[in-house]
Amino acid sequence: MQRKVLIGVLAVSLLGNALAIGAGLRLMSLRAQLTGPVGEAVIFPREIRRDLRDALAENRETLTPTLQEVLKARARIVALGTAEPFDRAATEAAMGDFRRDLDALLDQLQPLVLDRLDAHHQ
Repeated sequence: MQRKVLIGVLAVSLLGNALAIGAGLRLMSLRAQLTGPVGEAVIFPREIRRDLRDALAENRETLTPTLQEVLKARARIVALGTAEPFDRAATEAAMGDFRRDLDALLDQLQPLVLDRLDAHHQ
């Protein structure tokens, strides 16, 4: 009995891994289709990426509330976009809220990125 349960759990685990790998490959393929060869080339060197991660970690307390607002706005879009009956005006308004919240997050992130790039070039 235990052996059958173990084999069943292993089979489910393998199936889950296969689905996750398939989804990951599909996502990578979609990203490549959307961005083309330019998307692969647009990345900061490892040292700068490390500095940027440090900046994000150091400013987590101020960034988190704004990021949470962006995520809540995105959730509202999904909820309204999948609701029946579909309310286009409400969904469009939620998309406007998302853009506003995303702009606020970018306004917080831009100085952090510029400061780290400036420090890197000094």
